[in-house]
Amino acid sequence: MQEESQVRQNLMDDITYRGYCGNDLPRNKYGGCDNPRTIWLPEQGQFKCPKCSWISQFPEDFITRYRAKHNI
Repeated sequence: MQEESQVRQNLMDDITYRGYCGNDLPRNKYGGCDNPRTIWLPEQGQFKCPKCSWISQFPEDFITRYRAKHNI
């Protein structure tokens, strides 16, 4: 199955892949970020930025497939 975006496809193809932080604020503004790679939060079923705490909002159907694919 081909996923909707390259990020989703990469997440499905490689368990070690982590997308970038999706914070849209420039790094020189309050709350901004330099958009590092995210970390997986198994308890929330989403990815979180280690710098600004931005959290992804992948839909539940994708996360269900992601967990099943990688047995997590």
